Amino acid sequence: MGEKHLELVVINRNCLGVIETGAKLIRKTKMGAPRWDEIHSGENAPRPLYEKLLQHFDSLRGPDLRNLGERMEATLREMGVKLELPAHEAQRPWICDLLPQVFEHAEWNTIASGFRQRMQAFDLFLQDVYSKKQILRDAVVPIHPVLGSRNYQNAAVGLPRLQGAYLHLSSMCVTRDVKGRIAVKHHHFSHASGISYMMQNRRALARITPEIFEDVSIQSLADAPQTIVEKLRDSAESSVRDPSVVLLSPGTGSTVYSEHSFLARRMGIPLVQGGDLLVLDDHVYLKTVQGLERVEVIYSRMSDSWLDPLVFRSNSRLGIPGLIHCLRKGTVTVINGIGSQLADDRALLCFAQHIIMYYLNQRPILPTLQTYWLGDIDQMEMVLANLENYQIRSISGYEISDPSEKPATRATEEFIRQEVRRNASHFIAQPISADAVTVCFDKGKEAERVQDHMIFALRNGNNIDVFPGALTRLFESKPPFDDNSSPWTSKDTWVLTNGDEPVPPQPKKRMRRLREADVPSRQVTSRVAEAFYWMGRYLERAYHQAYLIQVIETLETEELNSAERKLYRPMWNRLLPPLETSAGTSRRSITNRVDRYRLVLLPEPGTVISTFRNAASNASSIQESLSPEAWATLSELLSRFERVKYRADLPEHECVRVTRKLSDAATRLIPQFFAIATGSMLADDGWRFCAIGQVLERAIITANSVVSISKSIVRDDSKAEPDRSSEIELSAFLRLLGTRDAYRRVYQMRAEAIPVLEILWQNTQAPRSVLRCLQRCARQLHESSPSDTLGTTKAISAIEALIKKIKGINWSLYVRSQDDDETPAQKKANVKEEKTHELEPLLKELLDSTLEIHTLISDAFLSHQAQISQGVQTVVS
Repeated sequence: MGEKHLELVVINRNCLGVIETGAKLIRKTKMGAPRWDEIHSGENAPRPLYEKLLQHFDSLRGPDLRNLGERMEATLREMGVKLELPAHEAQRPWICDLLPQVFEHAEWNTIASGFRQRMQAFDLFLQDVYSKKQILRDAVVPIHPVLGSRNYQNAAVGLPRLQGAYLHLSSMCVTRDVKGRIAVKHHHFSHASGISYMMQNRRALARITPEIFEDVSIQSLADAPQTIVEKLRDSAESSVRDPSVVLLSPGTGSTVYSEHSFLARRMGIPLVQGGDLLVLDDHVYLKTVQGLERVEVIYSRMSDSWLDPLVFRSNSRLGIPGLIHCLRKGTVTVINGIGSQLADDRALLCFAQHIIMYYLNQRPILPTLQTYWLGDIDQMEMVLANLENYQIRSISGYEISDPSEKPATRATEEFIRQEVRRNASHFIAQPISADAVTVCFDKGKEAERVQDHMIFALRNGNNIDVFPGALTRLFESKPPFDDNSSPWTSKDTWVLTNGDEPVPPQPKKRMRRLREADVPSRQVTSRVAEAFYWMGRYLERAYHQAYLIQVIETLETEELNSAERKLYRPMWNRLLPPLETSAGTSRRSITNRVDRYRLVLLPEPGTVISTFRNAASNASSIQESLSPEAWATLSELLSRFERVKYRADLPEHECVRVTRKLSDAATRLIPQFFAIATGSMLADDGWRFCAIGQVLERAIITANSVVSISKSIVRDDSKAEPDRSSEIELSAFLRLLGTRDAYRRVYQMRAEAIPVLEILWQNTQAPRSVLRCLQRCARQLHESSPSDTLGTTKAISAIEALIKKIKGINWSLYVRSQDDDETPAQKKANVKEEKTHELEPLLKELLDSTLEIHTLISDAFLSHQAQISQGVQTVVS
């Protein structure tokens, strides 16, 4: 490599680059260690960058600050921003502080230059270690932290790379040391995790406190998603004019799935999981409801070791079998490059200075935070002898967990010592005093936290563009183990502009082929369509249950006399929607007030809360496909359910209050969701399947309800006087289905069996009519089916056949019309000609045919395996 690199053969154990700075303030904080104070100067006065901001918040009273904090939490919850920490095994709402972090323009330029330098040096490092390994031959970096790393991938050797580079969209964590210098804490070169949270913080803060943005010039982050997707499209092979780009995620189990969802939505690309993609004929295809669509670019947010079970982990169900083969063929591009996770190995932080010097012959612009690799026995013993002064962090995905959930104590330190000695090479240590102290607002009061900053960069040809913002993370304390598993909140991060700086030239964009305006987006995966479909079904089911409870509570309290209650109550339980086969044998009842309370809140299959949670779970898995306005409605209803916990010992009057409150919220917000979504979302295949699920569930509920009272419809006509109880039962039946007013407008008569059957089965305008629901279902499927494949033709034909059968039914053959002028002898004579005994079997047959439609839709549109095996799968060109 030349004589200029010989000085790097001897490795400095301290591994800390140095930038000379002026004297800075160090003060003892409540955190128990001397730290740099980000907000205050030596006289405890605000620094100039924060003076106006602090004056603004000081002018607010405590209740006003608490109100702003509550509004911030509500806004972020409505936006669907959340984070799941592995240590807590539960999602929690995202929190953004009211006071932003501010960087001066000149200081940010230094940070950006240091990021570019590191990203360039580590890209050259990856290119080297996956080919000649010259840096290892020259003993600049030890072999074990590189070739012994879990993130070193032998399969990456010789793989084609976009523009010859591994790193394209990367991030890096920086902090201030005790002297106020910006230092690099950790590399996240392979996955730019947190970029969407940075943008969401800006959106939320601007919405809650727009006044603090006045009279200050801040660099914008609004174009970040579009910039990213344009670069992703540019990475496709030049012969592809309109490349298909997808974001590959591990799924809802990822701790940052909401980030994946936000990025995909803002970039306008599908968010996919491994099961959504398959390899055929050396190409990667996306499984959509319209067939297979080729994918040219995959932005991966998944660990390399899970990407292809044929090459890496054979037990992986998250990846795409054959993906590496397609990479070698050059038919698909994966960003960042396979093997890039090696650059994130924390053991390499100790050697970052030498890597930069070796490849660029430059001193580091940004120093590395003092870091010790505990695989070196001398460094390990030094750290363990002073463990209280260091924070232990794992590398390469190694997890450390203390069985006790107590804060850091002597026992915890002893546990960590044992873990470190057992697997020393899996840990590094950094000073506990690292990270500056800052001010945040917690429930309207100032609080002290420590912070670091995640910054992000995107490769632009030979250049590297650093986004003018950061994700600033806040920690309450710094335990002597990995902070990635510690609870943390965040701040919006401002980068001030320089008024004299010229506007950078706009990069040349790839010319794209425009699609026809009347053709909806084709890139709706079968998984997304299925989630939409079940979301529609569960929401309709939850609405029906809540509506039943709401109507019964009203009838019991206000309208029914004792005789009517005697007739109404027997049919109430029969009108509950049927459970899925897998749901078990739940004992659902709607008879009394306590039963209705249980039906709303008891966490078991078939209750309103469990049904709605199923809908919300499906919605969460496809949040990138929902508009923020529609998601906010579901989020509001979910938060209302989550705030109320089921109590078996709740007094009856409280049961009534809770039941009414929650059922009212469900019957109001679920229709509101459908209305908002219809007005704010694309009418693409995804939303069509939500509508299909909704109307099919409604048809099933209506058909099941009619079957449940079929015995009441067939009256005993042998009596000399007409039995008016059937009229009361049918009127109650219509009321409970929300169809009584529609019935009166159409027939303008009292409730009788034949017109009741007609309006619930054959009317094309009544909202609960099975015929109307099936017609809407067929119409939506026609719009989602571009070809006459065997499965789609079978599904649509079955629906049309059922529609034809329903239209042709003459209910007077099965139910005799009421005629008070008939004599008893005439009634007996007419009964012989009727088919009253065939009504119940007919209704059950119609219900079974309606239920069968679900299977046909699933086979035709939501599953591709059967069609692929039969060789009839449509490939969208």
